Amino acid sequence: MQQYRRGEQGTPIPPRAERFFKVDNDWFFTVRGGNTFGPFPCREAAQTAVDHYLNPLKEYSGNVRPFGNLRARRWRNAHRF
Repeated sequence: MQQYRRGEQGTPIPPRAERFFKVDNDWFFTVRGGNTFGPFPCREAAQTAVDHYLNPLKEYSGNVRPFGNLRARRWRNAHRF
């Protein structure tokens, strides 16, 4: 059963998409904006990678963190699988 997310109380729950998917023997994950990352050898590796993508280490100085395509590009370069 789907649950409400922050800010959705009282409105119909919108459709949800699965973040992980498998093509042949390779696993991939998607993020908002339609970016797809992979392939990964197993779902657990893809889950670890998405955790690193969504919660990056504090590698950026100041209070500004990259987002959008710049963030995705930096993440891909730092996490070659």
